[in-house]
Order: sequence, then structure tokens, then C-alpha cells
Amino acid sequence: METAVKQVTLSTLAEGAADELFLDALGKVLGNIRDLNTDHRFKREIVLKFVLTANEERSVGKIDVSCSTKLAGVKGLSVGVYIGQSEGLLVAVEAPRQEEMFPSPLGHPRAVAIGETDGIVTGMRLRKADGTPA
Repeated sequence: METAVKQVTLSTLAEGAADELFLDALGKVLGNIRDLNTDHRFKREIVLKFVLTANEERSVGKIDVSCSTKLAGVKGLSVGVYIGQSEGLLVAVEAPRQEEMFPSPLGHPRAVAIGETDGIVTGMRLRKADGTPA
């Protein structure tokens, strides 16, 4: 009785190790895509690499499997600063945002539910930061 030869496939290689490497890399790529600090237009890559070597008689070989990813880097940002001296030292001070220069007389408004039926909000009313109606 002959034993059936088990042909190597992507799924059976090293008991599914290539599948696991791919799924791990896919998780990293998907996480990078969902990260709002990265550029959505950047093309991410997953590379599964197989390197095959054989002995001189070509009867025994080895397959090395590796996986690499190319992810989007964190987006850079730019902020304006004023450069000057304070107490004899050079300093940089971040330029104020418009909200800091012209604060709203209402503070930061927040939404408050005014009616609720079975967990469904039926209306919203704005209130000042101190809780009084806006």
C-alpha cells in the first residue's frame, strides 16, 4: 500500500505558516489604513517572499518564507511659531489659534437631549459650558 504524496501548497507549507504570516501582515496594513494620522492615498504593500534552495543532487531542498509590509508613515504637520527672546534666552512660542484670540461668548456649546423615547433622542438643544441655555 502506497502512501499518498502530500504536495506542498501555500496553505499546507509549514502547517499554514504562510497563511498566518499573511493574516498578521494584513492586520497591520488594515490598522495602518484606519489610522487617521496616515495618508489615506498611500499604497500599502504586503510581500510574501519564498526563497528555495536545493542540495547538489537536487533531491532535498529548503523553502524560506518571509513576509514584509510597506505602511504609510505618520503624516507630518506644520505649526506657526513666533521666535524671540525672553529673559535673555531664545524662545519659540506657538501662534495662538483663532479660538484663543476671539473666544466665543457662549463658551463651547454642547448638545443636550431634550426628549427620549426607548433610547431614541427626539431633539437637541444647545447649552453653554456652564449648563445654561444658549
